[in-house]
Amino acid sequence: MVAGVEAHVGRHHVVLEAFGEALSFRLGVSKEIGTWLIVSLKLACTLIGASLISLGVWFVGSFLGHSSSQRVLFRRLSVVFTLFLTAYTSTHLTHLYPWMETASLFIFFWAALLGFFSLREQFGLGFIETAFVGGFAVLLVMTTWHYSNTFLETHAKSISQQIAYRPIQLPSMSEGAPARSKVRR
Repeated sequence: MVAGVEAHVGRHHVVLEAFGEALSFRLGVSKEIGTWLIVSLKLACTLIGASLISLGVWFVGSFLGHSSSQRVLFRRLSVVFTLFLTAYTSTHLTHLYPWMETASLFIFFWAALLGFFSLREQFGLGFIETAFVGGFAVLLVMTTWHYSNTFLETHAKSISQQIAYRPIQLPSMSEGAPARSKVRR
């Protein structure tokens, strides 16, 4: 649900609308359906990315500590990822509600603290090992978020340029176009 809100009010909302419009132009569907498809694709990618990051954290944590239930880790990290995404999404509302910046910082801090203790308890790690696994998780999240945003912006620009520079085809005379009168000078 939080990822859905992020897709609708986030930094790339206009880019997602442009992609939806380009998709509707290419597939011949309505703009709303094109936007829905793009937002659904973004949400699916967010879910797949969170699962892959959780799997990577589980492998590293199991290597450094005690191997434990992967399902329990996924549940714990889903709460942590939801808090991080909530904090990130709430930063988009700071121009409307200035107090949201303070709330966002509090939620970021709470998510980091919750993530640290979740990893520590999950794998039975010490402070240094937990900080390493947590840093690894943060590095994975930040790089995937950065590269996905860069990928989205680059492809949005290229699709926009393709649409902008596409030649306009005028109907020919045989298709019922009105005849032009020749003006003599």
